[in-house]
Amino acid sequence: MAKRIVVCCDGTWATPDQADDGQPCPTNVTKLALAIAAAGKDQDGTDIEQRVFYHRGVGTGRQGRLGGGAFGAGLSYDILAAYRFIMGNFQPGDELFLLGFSRGAYTARSTAGLIRNAGILRRRFRGRLGDAFSLYRDRTATTNPRSVEATLFRRSFSHETRIHCIAVWDTVGALGIPLTGVPVVDRFNRRFAFHDTALSTTVDNAFQALAIDEKRKPFAPTLWQPQDDAGTQRLEQVWFTGTHGDVGGGNRSTLLSDVALAWIVERTRSAGLAFCPDASGAAAGAPVEPSNQYPPIQESRVGFWRMLPAYVRPIGSTDPAHERVAESALKRHDADPTYRPSNLVRYLGERPGTPSLS
Repeated sequence: MAKRIVVCCDGTWATPDQADDGQPCPTNVTKLALAIAAAGKDQDGTDIEQRVFYHRGVGTGRQGRLGGGAFGAGLSYDILAAYRFIMGNFQPGDELFLLGFSRGAYTARSTAGLIRNAGILRRRFRGRLGDAFSLYRDRTATTNPRSVEATLFRRSFSHETRIHCIAVWDTVGALGIPLTGVPVVDRFNRRFAFHDTALSTTVDNAFQALAIDEKRKPFAPTLWQPQDDAGTQRLEQVWFTGTHGDVGGGNRSTLLSDVALAWIVERTRSAGLAFCPDASGAAAGAPVEPSNQYPPIQESRVGFWRMLPAYVRPIGSTDPAHERVAESALKRHDADPTYRPSNLVRYLGERPGTPSLS
């Protein structure tokens, strides 16, 4: 019987029980994972199981905070952990949802790339996981997803499937690694520069929430570029007020991150995902109107980060049909004369009267 498989990948150094001075500070990935119902309905109204896997952020285990968080070595481990769960649970007809924040977003998107290249190994061929990953890692003109070699590998050993939905908060960095731009780290990480986060035409729904006010250059966002042959694919990338944690969560204040959480919940619900009836607020997808009209933006460029040049994220670098600014950010810009981020001002100047997707 078909089911939904939901893989939730948390951000760098993030854990489900993280706290700040005793106050729980879960990310939006944790909140969403806990709000997903055990079962929902399919398009015909029939009950369908929803099986959820949560993968905590890198830098929280044996690799250590610096080694796991700064270097690319742990990224392959994260992707394989997600892939193994999918491989062990998938049956033809199942729907796949991949979700993540920050480097977890990169993990989710790279897992989709691995599935696109090698398929989902049938369980009797699980011993070929190394071959599947090598095929993905060593992509060339003769081993890309449409090549004869990759096609025959999937046909021989794997289930081929579409990915129903990818939903992420603020995918960052060329490798999803928040210390890119530091020469010694970059040299080490070149060996891991093979990961594929492009948006395949085999993905039905793709949603990304992005932070307008993040200024750390190593946290430069990784946006999807629309594909010409995407068909009916639904792609939405929306910019929200705040820095990286204000969008993906994990800060003490959730006034801003709840807005981005509610948007992702609403979008994934529209793609079929069901949530617990007792989920409340943003985790239930309810519209969020902060009690503070202008919630403070968390300053992320502090300490070590102040030593690096500020970086202004460009808004509108992809197809305007799929990239917009959230209504909440537009309202704040219009009503709060102190909120004038240069990237938003530039974007609005280039596209006066631009409508919002949210």
